[in-house]
Amino acid sequence: MFNFGDEKVILTHKGKEYRWHELRELVTGRAAYLKHCECKNLLLCEDDNFEFILNFLAGIYSGKELFLLSDPNKKDLLEEEFITDVKSSGAYLPDIEPEKVFVNFYTSGTTGKMKKVRKTLQNLINEATDLYAEFPLDKKLIFVTTTKMSHMFGMTFALMYPFVNGFVIDTDVIKFPEQIKKQDYVFVSTPSFLDRMAKYNINPVPPEYIFTAGDKLKNSTFEFFEHNSNVVDIYGSTECGVMAYRTSSKTDWLKVFPNVRISTGADNCICVKSNYFMEDEQLMGDIIEICDDKFKIVGRSDRILKIQEKRISAAELEEYLNKNEFVEQSYCFKYNEKIAAAVVLTKDGKEELLKTGSVEFIKSLKSYMTKYSEIYPQKWRFLPEIPKTITGKTDKAILNEIFGLHLSLPLIFDINSDKNNAEITLAFLRNSNFLQGHFPDIPILPGVVQLFFAHFYAQKVFGIDISCRKMKKIKFTRIIKPDTKIKLVLKSNELSVDYTYTDGQNIFSSGTFIK
Repeated sequence: MFNFGDEKVILTHKGKEYRWHELRELVTGRAAYLKHCECKNLLLCEDDNFEFILNFLAGIYSGKELFLLSDPNKKDLLEEEFITDVKSSGAYLPDIEPEKVFVNFYTSGTTGKMKKVRKTLQNLINEATDLYAEFPLDKKLIFVTTTKMSHMFGMTFALMYPFVNGFVIDTDVIKFPEQIKKQDYVFVSTPSFLDRMAKYNINPVPPEYIFTAGDKLKNSTFEFFEHNSNVVDIYGSTECGVMAYRTSSKTDWLKVFPNVRISTGADNCICVKSNYFMEDEQLMGDIIEICDDKFKIVGRSDRILKIQEKRISAAELEEYLNKNEFVEQSYCFKYNEKIAAAVVLTKDGKEELLKTGSVEFIKSLKSYMTKYSEIYPQKWRFLPEIPKTITGKTDKAILNEIFGLHLSLPLIFDINSDKNNAEITLAFLRNSNFLQGHFPDIPILPGVVQLFFAHFYAQKVFGIDISCRKMKKIKFTRIIKPDTKIKLVLKSNELSVDYTYTDGQNIFSSGTFIK
């Protein structure tokens, strides 16, 4: 099926080039092993894109049905039996029929519950072929990505587009912008990763092209990159694949791909037909307005919240909130029968919150919202950013975890991090619930709270699970008073994470979490 010459460079891994004959040799042994496994299902959830590609190809050539899972922690939620460990034996690489090879993706959709989406390999090839027809890039370009290939966006743009059309794939996943060393490359990344680059003005080697999907790219981020790169903001879904795109920050209208047919169904929700999925058509939750070969999204059917027997649009609440002088971004959703608002504050907003305290600040926001709606958020959290999944969508699981915390969150002013180091500028507000009764006349930050948030942010920043029961070298040397800007410094190494609370001159406390 993949007709490459033996000497064609297919991918690079840790600086080494792999030609087709070398890649084929690595795949054939794995395919032979899988061919003799009785189980027909192969589960792929590797973090390493090189291993993922080898096992993906081995699964294809062995005739297995493939199941792609982005989050390995959710294995126990799957009902099928799987092969999860791929070994090598013998040599076996037959011809295959792409329409008879099935690839399954998992998406949480809008409900947060896992949903299986089944496609054929031919569906994926059709999509990759059409993408090249629409964007016929120079073959000298190398594909570089921040994404895993086990979800639809990564599979489509980081693997199938370059692989089917003869481009070189760099399998080393970019986790921090400073890792980008390539010249003449295509950058496949999520809006949340690009947002961070734009926020801190980081673009070490501008790519020729940027493909992004998962959520609408902020216009400010779009503008940051489009001066030096061709930016393609893709609209698509796991169920439908790619549907449309925009290439300018100056418009919200999305151009429909030539082989995709768009119409409106019930409640003006988007109805899609293409050969990128197995069904005749798909009805999605976005409400759209169509004009010729373009459309724009005007809302979502599933973001209408029913509160106190009344219906209100979460998107409208966010639109009102975002107009406030102290609000940079917001996300509203239903939590325990109330409307919750996760809010990212502007620099001035953070200073105002620190000056007035959370109780008065929230009162002012509620008063502001009464101008627009009789129903407004009752639960509030002020975050450094709206959490995103690896596919770039709002991470509702993390939001539920944050709103479920019984401790007030510190106010985060800034986060700077790389693979092994992080520096978080924060303040513990005087209205925080963990200060109640803790020396009312002279409130100080309890040691257990310092430990909790050092552990909490170490896990979030580095994306790791570490035990809060295995600690050493815990020292409390100076008291921390509320409303004081300090820094939480985190250093991750192979066996542990060290933390220090400091103001740059004095150390307040420090310790080590054992991984």
